[in-house]
Amino acid sequence: MKRTIRTLSLILLWVQTGNAQGFFEKISQNEWKGSGELLKRSASFQMDWRPILDGKFYELSFQNQQDASKEYRFKSKGIYRPWENGTFTGTWFDSRGYSFPLKGKFTENELIVYWGNPETEEGKTTYRIKDNGTVSVIDYILKDGKLIPFGNALYQKP
Repeated sequence: MKRTIRTLSLILLWVQTGNAQGFFEKISQNEWKGSGELLKRSASFQMDWRPILDGKFYELSFQNQQDASKEYRFKSKGIYRPWENGTFTGTWFDSRGYSFPLKGKFTENELIVYWGNPETEEGKTTYRIKDNGTVSVIDYILKDGKLIPFGNALYQKP
């Protein structure tokens, strides 16, 4: 009986890990180019996900640029540590000089990121891998206790 429970536990752990890693594996090793809106203006986006440190972490390199003003470019890096239970932790660094914690959950086709801290800013970002292979991303900022959308993009592999 103990052996059966242990075997079932290992199978469940394997299934959870496979699904959890699935999102990162699906989105990794590709440069993604996106278009959408940033602060109610058209913008272009780029993201590149890579496994690092023997696949224990994933690094996101990100940048955006409002189309009307080719001079402003926001750049950032995020380091994500997926856990076997479908959650993750991480850290964000950006060209404004901000650094803050990341945490959230994921499934095979979705990543929900809660980011920031009260000293800088707080928000949420959702990533959804769609059936056609594109990735939808929506960014929210926490303002007066409410999550307000401020950016969205649809990404494709070039």
